Amino acid sequence: MMNIRTWTASYVAQNFDISPEVTETMFDLGLIREDVARRVLIRDEYSKRCRTHKKTELKITIADKFAVSLSTVEKIITEGNERFP
Repeated sequence: MMNIRTWTASYVAQNFDISPEVTETMFDLGLIREDVARRVLIRDEYSKRCRTHKKTELKITIADKFAVSLSTVEKIITEGNERFP
């Protein structure tokens, strides 16, 4: 299983120029929660790759990568699309 904190620190560093140490502190203080971070990472992974991959296969790959069920991935992606059409 992947380390959500490490992946989140990398994502935040790349997209928002915030150091991994600051991200780790934010986790420790409860400003970032692992379940929310996982949702962001899943949505980001899907949105980056959905145009070049078959959607069902991509969802299965993401579910395996993040150690969640396929229905969880579908729910997260659908939830994201409803919030940001």
